Amino acid sequence: MRLFSTFSLLASLLMATSLMAAERSFTILHTNDWQSRLLGFGPNNEYSPASTDDDDTVGGIARLATLLAERRTAAGEQPLLLLDGGDFTMGTLFHTVAREMGSELQLMTELGYDATVIGNHEFDFRPAGLAAMIGAAHRAKGDLVPLLSSNMRFDAASKADDSLQAQFDAGRIQPYRLIERGGIRFGLFGLLGENAVAVSPMIKPVTFADPVASAREMVARLREEGAEVVILLSHMGVTQQTDGSWRGEEVELVEQVPGIDIVVGGHSHVALPQPVLVNGRTPVVQAGSEIQYLGELRMILGEDGVPRVRDYRLHPINDSIRGDETVTTQVEDFKQVVSEHMLEPRGYLFDQPLARVDQSLGRDFNEHTLANLVTDALRHAVDADLAFTGNGTIRDDLLKGRQGIQDVSDLFRIAPLGIGHFDDEPGYPLIKAYVTSREIKALLEVLLLAYQVHDSDSYYPRVSGLRFTYNPWRVPFDRVSRIEIGDEQRGYRELDLDDGRLYSIAATSYVGSFTWLVPELTKGLLDVVPKDAEGRVLPSIEEAIVDQDPHADGVQELKEWQALLDHIRSLPDLDGDGLADIPTSGAAAEPRMIRAPSLHPGELFRLAGPLQWGGCVLLLSATLLLLWLVLRLTRRLR
Repeated sequence: MRLFSTFSLLASLLMATSLMAAERSFTILHTNDWQSRLLGFGPNNEYSPASTDDDDTVGGIARLATLLAERRTAAGEQPLLLLDGGDFTMGTLFHTVAREMGSELQLMTELGYDATVIGNHEFDFRPAGLAAMIGAAHRAKGDLVPLLSSNMRFDAASKADDSLQAQFDAGRIQPYRLIERGGIRFGLFGLLGENAVAVSPMIKPVTFADPVASAREMVARLREEGAEVVILLSHMGVTQQTDGSWRGEEVELVEQVPGIDIVVGGHSHVALPQPVLVNGRTPVVQAGSEIQYLGELRMILGEDGVPRVRDYRLHPINDSIRGDETVTTQVEDFKQVVSEHMLEPRGYLFDQPLARVDQSLGRDFNEHTLANLVTDALRHAVDADLAFTGNGTIRDDLLKGRQGIQDVSDLFRIAPLGIGHFDDEPGYPLIKAYVTSREIKALLEVLLLAYQVHDSDSYYPRVSGLRFTYNPWRVPFDRVSRIEIGDEQRGYRELDLDDGRLYSIAATSYVGSFTWLVPELTKGLLDVVPKDAEGRVLPSIEEAIVDQDPHADGVQELKEWQALLDHIRSLPDLDGDGLADIPTSGAAAEPRMIRAPSLHPGELFRLAGPLQWGGCVLLLSATLLLLWLVLRLTRRLR
């Protein structure tokens, strides 16, 4: 009996040893949504990558470089891939020279990325801008990090995407990629999701095929070519539901397309503490955004050929990590190019201290100070009566840090996006148009309903030069119950809808473009006709773009970011330290959109138009009809 037990134990050990030998381990390191955030979170003047434990900033590309070296060493001989989920550019001053330098792609190549997917922000400088980024980085580095896009399609009838197609033809953009590492054959492909395409106004004439159909095609092709592990680099996103579960395009795609083993995601900026397991086996991972984390997914490829999660970790990137000196030097070189190319002609420098703030200012819908600062800047820049924007166009918080000093590079991040209509330079140009009192109400109604329909803080209306109240119990497109023109300093007065004067409005070209679309957006229920100061109709938004110097040839666009910097620099220096003081209380923090639900007749019909009156008549008629039917039924029952 003892001899049998000994043989059984030896047999079990041999079987376990054989199984372990058949299993193969590998590691995926991943990031997503760099958005040009090379210097971390916090005031840039406090970021100190050369030392540790002396600042509160989070992130930084130099620290990421050090962490990557550490994790590669820890992996030893185990196969390892470094992947990215897209949107590597757009968000800081570094992206303003992306077409000339390809800075982010240079750094990805330097850090040894095996692939990244093309995200929506890569198109913010139009397809030709993305082509220029790739070309600049290629000239500087030679072989680049492979850019994946499996569902991108070019327009044969347009020349606007020819330069990007040339990069595809040169192999710098690929539909998929096979990598053999440590005896494992990995198949990679990349997709841009439907939401990402929808929020990319500069993407045309490039189009993107259905992600599900594209994924099925890629999985089949990669398996045919011998891929043992199929990895999707996805710029599509995930969202958490009220019950704590995760949905979104990435989850739904894996449910519909068998054969995807791992999803390295992006777009939704979610720092997933653990992988989302779809169908019980396929991990979807995402590492937040802007180089705050490095994700590390360790997998086991079983003898049955099925990859399984071994463990997962999000590595925080902070001041406990000393930054790589070589990368720090490269970033400093990029900063110098930004100052020379972008800022010095406009009177600024990258590291120039401009203002001080006594507390951090956020973008949450119930915080108003930062949004008021931005919209006030738009209004003052073009001397308009009113200004408006959407919360989503405010791209960064204002972080106080330890000292509260804000450099030019910190303030730029608040309004970094866009490209010119006439000059092709970074930044949305400002527009100025004129509308009537009733058209002001129509604009507010559209902004308000867009926010309520989308149920997203990104659409939350932000205004300057007025404040307004709305009643959610009223019918859509007729909910604004009070409009007051003015500000806290000069006082407010109620807007008379029968006032015949024209009011000037300021906005960016991106947000202001909807002004020309109001009849279409409301199916003809509301109408707005943008005009010039003399009341002449402006047929297109190009006619409303502000020209800073009408005497010079062409249109000298005034950019949103410049308007913000100029406005902040003009604020008073209250403590005599040579820096403008950003106000954070009192009038600066006033709410300018007020929700006031009420069934009081006075509030139901204040400033009411045909929609509210008509809706109430229909409701009353329906109520009377119902009462009549009830009475008839009651009489019959008697």
